[in-house]
Parts: sequence; C-alpha cells; structure tokens
Amino acid sequence: MFRISLLILAVAAATPAFAQTKADPTAEVFKISAPLPTFKITVDDANLKLLKAEPKKYVRATVAVGDKTYKDVAIHLKGAAGSFRNWDDKPALTLNFDKFVKDQTYSGLDKLHLNNSVQDGGYLNEIACSELAKAMGLPTARAAHAVVELNGRKVGLYVLKEGYNGHFVERSFPGATGGNLYDGGFLQDIDQKLKLDHGPGNEGKDLKALATACQIGDNKKRYEAVEKLVNVDLFAKDVALQFLATDWDGYVRNRNNYRLYFPPKDGKAVFIPHGMDQMFGNPNESIWPGAGALVSRAILENDEGKKKTIAAYKELMEKHFTPDFLKRMDAWINHTRDELAKTNKDWAKSFENDAKQDKERMKQRMDFVKKELPKLK
Repeated sequence: MFRISLLILAVAAATPAFAQTKADPTAEVFKISAPLPTFKITVDDANLKLLKAEPKKYVRATVAVGDKTYKDVAIHLKGAAGSFRNWDDKPALTLNFDKFVKDQTYSGLDKLHLNNSVQDGGYLNEIACSELAKAMGLPTARAAHAVVELNGRKVGLYVLKEGYNGHFVERSFPGATGGNLYDGGFLQDIDQKLKLDHGPGNEGKDLKALATACQIGDNKKRYEAVEKLVNVDLFAKDVALQFLATDWDGYVRNRNNYRLYFPPKDGKAVFIPHGMDQMFGNPNESIWPGAGALVSRAILENDEGKKKTIAAYKELMEKHFTPDFLKRMDAWINHTRDELAKTNKDWAKSFENDAKQDKERMKQRMDFVKKELPKLK
C-alpha cells in the first residue's frame, strides 16, 4: 500500500500544471440551454456620425447585457453585398470588447459578431453547420442566438458568433503559440494577399509556398506537394461538410467565406469554414458539385484526395448528420422560441415557423445524400 501511495504521488508530481483543464466560460454562451441574451447597444451622436460615414471602422459604444454594462466597446458594421445593412435597418455587427479596454470580455469572449441572418430566415444554418464541424473535429466559430437593441430600438433576433483572433486560435488549437491566421476576404484565393488576423505574418511565406505547390502541372506531384503543406484529413472534412450543406459560397467552390490557419507545430494549413448561412437551399443538389479553388482542385482532382474526402463524407453521414442531429436542431428551435417569446411573441412564432423550414430542408438533404452517396466512387 505504501509503495502504491508513493507511485500515485510521483505521478501527480510529474503531471505538468498545464494538463489541468480549466473551465472555459465561453462554453456557457453556446449551450442550447443558455438564456437568450439581449445586447442593448448605445452609440452616442458623435460616434454614430462616424459610424454612418465609415461603417466598417470601429467606434465606441456602451453595451448592456443582463445586469452588466460594458463601456467603450469597439463596434463596426459588417457584411458583404448580400448581408450588409445600414444602422437604421438591421445591421450585422462586430463587437470588440477589449480593443479600447484591456482584458474586457463578455463571458470570456473578447470579440464576437452579431449576424443579422438576412440570408437565413430560419436563423439555424450557421448553428447547424458549426455543430457539425465541431462534431467532426473541424475548427470553426461557435454560434448561438441573441436579441439586439440599438439606441433603444428593438431590432430583433440575431445569430451570435465568436470572433476569429488569438483567443479563437488558443481555444481551437490547444497548445499552439504563434502561427498565422488569415482572413480569406471576399472571393480571394490563397495566391492573393490575405488579411492577417493573428500571428507574426512572416511576409506571407506560408501562403506563397502553398500557392506555388498548387500551380504544379503534374497531378500527382501537385497533390504530393500540397499534402506536405495542408492538413488534408481536415480539408477533406471541410469539403464533405460544404458539399453536404450545399455551400456554393464557401472556399471549396467559390474561394469565399473562410479562414486559414498555419499551426506552428507542423505548419500544415487548416481551412476553417465561415459564413455558412445560405445552406441547404436545394436538398436535391448534386452531392459532388465540383471545386473552384486552388487547394480544392489540387486535392479533389487526385485519386487519393478524392478517396479521403469520400471517406470523410461517409463518416459525416454515418456518425453526425443523423436523426439525432435533427432532434438537436429541434432542441435549439424550441429553446430559442420559448426564450424569444419572453421578448416578443410574434418574433417567436415567426422564428419557429422559419426554423422548422430550415430543419425540414436538412431532413430532405439527409434523405437525398443517403440515397446518392453509395454511388460515389
């Protein structure tokens, strides 16, 4: 017994402090059962004038959520051609809590987005795809719901998403320090100068090396070169998710809506899906619609890359995109409806109707892919 006790003490002493798991306060924000937060955002006249003149530049705002008030929160309007709305309409917003106030966070989140979901009337697609990505081990921003008020005006329901920055990297790639996180921007492939969200940059040498590999003429040599620079297993999962969800506007098909991270440990690029709001539009769309981006073509036009992607597709259908997943979507719908009814019963009814249509399209897509996937070779 004495020897066993000594052994236990020795193992405990040898266990590094970083092995102890700390509670992540941000996880509470994205639980189905979490209370529906209302973000009451106030922008004074001077800052509102600046925001209207240059909507994509940060201004200062006061943000109240529940019994907490956050001063000098940096905010700006966000969105591209299809989703951008001005302040007096239903704008999508980026909130940066610690840009002007050091270490200020909302439930551990220093940066978040409030998406107006004007291209997803059911407010469910981004949550669904985020949860599928998480289940597959594919990093992407988590999502939930929130209500927004702007200078006292009740605007409505939003999709709350975590922001992409150093803290996102720390949560998604435990133990990673350094490495470049790029924003794919609007219709930009990896052969263009991408905005650096986080990391040392190093003059974009990692991007340049990947772009060079993608331009090798020989199919086999191109794949071998790209495989050394890209986490192909995770990329295959990303492709499977985008094909399943009929994502016509993601990286794989349209060089859009993505982040790209080069972990410092092995340097192999990880593509992070983003902006997955216009999903499941046509449940009977081809399950293999083809690729338009450089890395997509390099991997999918090679037999080994295609094989990995089909395997990821089958795993996605067998383990994750299942009837249990649809029940989880029901749980999101029911909880958000009940919480939203406390604020506005009409909003709650409208949300429920539209979200159920989203879920029905997911079910139809599930049935179609189950039928078609065995034919894929």
